[in-house]
Amino acid sequence: MKLVVLMIEVEQPEGLSARKLVLESAKHNVLTAYDGRHGLELIRRFPNVDLVVVHRFVTGMPPQELIRQVKAIDPKMPVVLLSPVEDSERLGAQYVISSHEPQMMLTLLEESFGASGTNY
Repeated sequence: MKLVVLMIEVEQPEGLSARKLVLESAKHNVLTAYDGRHGLELIRRFPNVDLVVVHRFVTGMPPQELIRQVKAIDPKMPVVLLSPVEDSERLGAQYVISSHEPQMMLTLLEESFGASGTNY
């Protein structure tokens, strides 16, 4: 089943992130925000989001505050923290994966959501 994934990313001058391209090539719908406040606005505007992906160095607010506010909107919303460095802090996220390996995101979705599309 297709998932709706909200990626709250660090803006990249070269364009779309490899993670977004990998997810879209697997037929998932991807919404993108480039700062925390815009990400929260999209969660409120699109209640059908299945998963939120937060980059460790997102702008606009600290990632732990962003994750806390996501959980205030929807306590069951799964959150993945992308970290370009080995990071033992989850900051409130259910999953922490390397932002350098885009395929890990797709593997996580397949393992966590399976064919049903919902795991929360």
